[in-house]
Amino acid sequence: MTLGQKLRQTRLSKGLSQSQVAGDCVTRNMLSQIENDQASPSMRTLEHLAQALGVSVGWLLSDEQTDAAMERMRRARALFRERKYEECLALFAQDAPGDDETLLLCSIAAETLAGQMLLDENISRAKELAGRALEWNRKSLYASAQVQTGALDVLARIAILEKNPDEAVERYKACYLEGQNTVRYHFTMARFHLQQEHIQAAEREIWSIAELPEASRAEYLILRGKIAAKREQYENAALYFHQAEEIPLGRMLERELYEGLEVCCRELGDYQQAYLYASKQLAMQKEREREDAL
Repeated sequence: MTLGQKLRQTRLSKGLSQSQVAGDCVTRNMLSQIENDQASPSMRTLEHLAQALGVSVGWLLSDEQTDAAMERMRRARALFRERKYEECLALFAQDAPGDDETLLLCSIAAETLAGQMLLDENISRAKELAGRALEWNRKSLYASAQVQTGALDVLARIAILEKNPDEAVERYKACYLEGQNTVRYHFTMARFHLQQEHIQAAEREIWSIAELPEASRAEYLILRGKIAAKREQYENAALYFHQAEEIPLGRMLERELYEGLEVCCRELGDYQQAYLYASKQLAMQKEREREDAL
């Protein structure tokens, strides 16, 4: 629908004459030319016409295809809120989701439905939905780790049922570990318990980590060292710290490492090394102060 057609149709639907809509801003003859797509209105004229018709300028300038897409997305959001995921996905059966928001919405709906289909033992449908969820999630700018993990979980469970689990389970396992959410949770809680002097609770958090991603190994060793130091097991603590020292560290972990090693060396009577690690901490502090001053 052209701009002229939309203006004419809206005017007629509201029972307004050309003179009423034209007002003092534009002549009736000019409005007639605009409605017949023989002239293009200025932005000022367009704003006047939109106000006279009770619509927005954006709506007047949008084409019919855009209007239909907006309406479909509005319906999709409403169905999603009502958890009518099947109906939501049906809106995109003929025209696959394209923009980032639609891709995310459809991927979440598909992943949720896949889990439901699996519980209902509709295996083929569950596998199809999980595959779509992974594809749409991958394409979206707002890709969700939760959707990816959930869809891979469904495919892993199906593979186990079909007695061909190796590849699917490894993909699921790698995705789960890559997220590191569980590991980071245990690390954070261990730090909290250490601060509260609850050493056993901190140990339980560390022991709760079933599998340790390589990227988390340095922090794991430093926390083990801190726990051992709290128990006054300074030789064991130093061993953990020295293992972490061989791994590239970020600034925060590096500072914690030097603090831990200074304490261990001092308690073990190695004052030269204690001084060395104290000096490294001081150098880091001065470097940070220089950066803050810039």
